[in-house]
Amino acid sequence: VREAVVSTQSTGQNPSLSLDHSLSTAYAVLLFTAVIEGWSLSFAYRQAKIQSKLEGVSFYHYIFKGYEPNTIAVLAEDIAATLGVVIAGAGIGLSAYTGNPMYDALGSIGVGTLLGGMAVFIILRNKDALIGRSMNSIKQRAVVGMLEREESVLSVNDVKTMVEGPSYVRFKAEIFFNTEVITKKYLDTIDTAALLNEAQSLQTNTDMENFMMEQNQRMVDTLALEVDRLEYLIKRKYPEIRHVDLELL
Repeated sequence: VREAVVSTQSTGQNPSLSLDHSLSTAYAVLLFTAVIEGWSLSFAYRQAKIQSKLEGVSFYHYIFKGYEPNTIAVLAEDIAATLGVVIAGAGIGLSAYTGNPMYDALGSIGVGTLLGGMAVFIILRNKDALIGRSMNSIKQRAVVGMLEREESVLSVNDVKTMVEGPSYVRFKAEIFFNTEVITKKYLDTIDTAALLNEAQSLQTNTDMENFMMEQNQRMVDTLALEVDRLEYLIKRKYPEIRHVDLELL
């Protein structure tokens, strides 16, 4: 604004007409920017609300502690841009109204400070996406609870999680299995009468060793299938958990 007045004075033009034209141009640009940024802000806000509901957390928790850095970055940038338009418009308007260019300068400083503060927020908010962090504690307890409700599981121990991206979580736990349930699962897959006849036909120690080794191998296979089943249940219910490592305790 100040530069426009100086320019018109040096060229002999009417300062008030040129100033009005400069203000009209400035406010037209600010209005266009406000419309674009406001639309983008409303879209980012709705997307963040949807994501917070999908993750089962509050909107505040999603903004400050959620796992999706991209949506938060867009939302923060749109907020800064929209507020920046308001600050810039206020600075230009006050300068034009009072004739004091200080308000225009303060508006520029305010916009710069706002952008810098928002950049710091985005850096702090997204650093965990680079160095990794644990899964949301509420969701982690939900996964553990789901495992503990399984008949074959007695307890879940030493749970460790790592968030490596917006939709990539690693889950590791040690499982103390109910051996009776695992044994029943194995017996349900075989002909117990045939197994009894085979056991009764054993005559030597070698026959006994071979028989026991075969049964042990089948029990191990049954246990491995149970581990695979539990891992599948976790991935199906929580698609963001891409890697599951369940170890025997």
